[in-house]
Amino acid sequence: SLGKASVDKGIAFEDMVEVWLSLKGLAYEKRPRIMSPIGFYIEVDFLVYDSKGKIIVEAKNLEKPVDRDVVMKVWNNVVILGAYKAIIVSSSGYTESAVKLAKRLGRVELYTLEEIVREVESIRFKPQSTFIEPILTPWTALKWVEDKVAERKLFIFKTERGESIESIYIPLFYIRCKIPVDQGKVRETRILVSALTGLPLAYDQKSRIIYDALEHIVDLPKDILEIYRVHAGRRVARSEIIQYYGESTWIRLMKHLTPRGLVKRITERPVTVEIINIYPTIDALEQVVESIEKTRKTDKPQSDFEVKEQLYSQGSITLFLEQVLRAKTQTIIQLYAPVYKVKLVDNRGNYRNIIVAGWIKEPTIYNTKYFI
Repeated sequence: SLGKASVDKGIAFEDMVEVWLSLKGLAYEKRPRIMSPIGFYIEVDFLVYDSKGKIIVEAKNLEKPVDRDVVMKVWNNVVILGAYKAIIVSSSGYTESAVKLAKRLGRVELYTLEEIVREVESIRFKPQSTFIEPILTPWTALKWVEDKVAERKLFIFKTERGESIESIYIPLFYIRCKIPVDQGKVRETRILVSALTGLPLAYDQKSRIIYDALEHIVDLPKDILEIYRVHAGRRVARSEIIQYYGESTWIRLMKHLTPRGLVKRITERPVTVEIINIYPTIDALEQVVESIEKTRKTDKPQSDFEVKEQLYSQGSITLFLEQVLRAKTQTIIQLYAPVYKVKLVDNRGNYRNIIVAGWIKEPTIYNTKYFI
């Protein structure tokens, strides 16, 4: 049982609320700053989207019970932002006046931490989960990492050794979707998305590595993301961006893209830059999917594997793919893929984790920020 004690010991209260939203399959934005119709910004913990519209979710981790003033403030935000309801989750309960006000308003739902934990536990593992059977053994993965990945001195003597190996099932979403390509054409394709990072998996043929794609643009503001999507891979003049979007947008564009290594200065007079394209090709996305499609599946995990819980919901991933790739999702299937986490340690005690895809016969590294 997760319980309140385990939340206090390590799982942040707000993270528990996020897990709850994810497991319910809801699309959401975390801590968005939204411009109100009357010209000022409103910040909420989560802005959630479902078939009826927008929902405001506030996580209140307070020492005292939530009072009616908090309920009224949240209700005001519902009205201003055009949401159809709000949800407040409290770790310390509610005052009687807060409960009465919420009932009278009718558009504010009150939840306690204990209720959220119970619901998370009830939907955490679904019986229809699909598990991919591993092709590689742990020993094969460990030996391969030591032979091919571990650093060597003078190309002969190993300076790193494999200290341990963990067998893990990671949650993935197998997605069929339509993506716009050149000249208005649409291509039907399949994408594999990590439910731990929310990012699509791609295959780098040159280095024979699977990796989380689009990591550097996942948290870009919506307007900057749209400009990046349109101009990725192009050289653009500062004057062109200012003409279409304004000077303040040019400043923000450079502020967001420069530290991510997504822009390169080409000329100074006039100022011209190249927007670095990090979009994977559709072929790079499909190659990972093909490796999964060829495997044997079962409805139960192997007993010696740890099963990781999903951190991103189907709804949030669908929203991300639509914003970044203009992808229109058709079907989503959740499955679990086997990986091996090999811990390499050098002579000074420094270590790094190497993740090996356990579902591919030819040992392949999976680069993901999740296990760093």
